[in-house]
Order: sequence, then C-alpha cells, then structure tokens
Amino acid sequence: MLELFLFVNPISRRCRQAEAAVYRLVSELQSKITVHFIPVVNFQVIDQYMQDAALDHQNLATRNQLFETAYQLSLDYKAAQFQGNKKARALLMAEQEMLDTTPHHYDAGFAARCLTALGLDREAFNADRAREAMHRCLTSDQGIAHEMGVTAVPSAVLIDNAHPDAPAVRLEHLSSYQMFKTVCVRLLTNPAYGRQQRQRVR
Repeated sequence: MLELFLFVNPISRRCRQAEAAVYRLVSELQSKITVHFIPVVNFQVIDQYMQDAALDHQNLATRNQLFETAYQLSLDYKAAQFQGNKKARALLMAEQEMLDTTPHHYDAGFAARCLTALGLDREAFNADRAREAMHRCLTSDQGIAHEMGVTAVPSAVLIDNAHPDAPAVRLEHLSSYQMFKTVCVRLLTNPAYGRQQRQRVR
C-alpha cells in the first residue's frame, strides 16, 4: 500500500490543482493509496505565494491577511478531520472555492454553507474548531513538513508501506501530473525504485 502526503498552502491555486491531481490519481490507480493532506502555513510559504502571485512582498497588511486566510482554512480542515479524513479533504477543496470570489479573504458564511452541503455536523465541528488542541495540531503539521524535508509547496512524499526499508520519495512542485502518476506506479510495481531515487524525485 502506498501512503501519500500532500503538503499544500490552502490559498494557492497551484496547490488546489495538486489536490485535484491526487484525487485523479487515486481514481485511476486500482492499487490502494492512503492520502493525507497536510496544510503548511508559515511565512516562507506565504512569501512563495506572494512571489508567484506577483504581490508586493513588502506589504505587511497583505502578508498578514494571506496568513490569516490560510490559517483559517487549515483550522477548518483540522476540525473536520474529527468527522473523517475524506470529509475534511472535501471540505478544504470546497472552501477553497471561496477564494475565487473573495480573493485572500476567509468567508465564514461560505464555509458554513460548505459544511451543510457536505453533511458535516456543524455543532461538533464548531466545538472541535474551538479546542486549543487544534492549534497544536497545526503546529504538528509544520513539524511533519520539516521532518520530511518539505520546503516548498505543493510537494508530495510517497511511502511504500509494503516495503518499510525503502526510502520515501519526495516530489517537489508537482508540475507534471504524468510524472506524478509514473512515480506512484513505479513505486507500486518496483520496490527498488524508491532506493534508486535516493529520496528525491523532481
């Protein structure tokens, strides 16, 4: 079984495309893949986003707004995970559509409508979201990114659980869906592939 960790900036369109690519991959491959979305919210990621979006990186107000929006989306995602990882991923992708109409701003009303549409228990969600532990969960995610050597998003880390001695494979930027799929197929069919890549594939 392949375990896939996708590290994303919740407000990045390129990361949204990577999320869609993961779902496409899972639907196309018959082999079992366990998927984890890991939101990465730090100022390095926000700097990367501002550069990609041609925004003034010296504008502190814009930087803080982007950070807050990414943080709120991540908080929603982590709270929704208590009702299932699949629902949490669906919520994140649904909420990201708010950025098409209100760029760089978190819309609580839009988020509430997404909760209803996806059948999440809003009362339980709000209670989980308010927990202090949610903030620790987000901090833990940043630790996972650091541990796996992720410095830019979107990035994926692939682990072949059927061969625990094989090293993980990290794909950075995920610019090519076909390359992404090829690496996953090779890992599933050739246990030695991960060792050949020496932990990094571009």
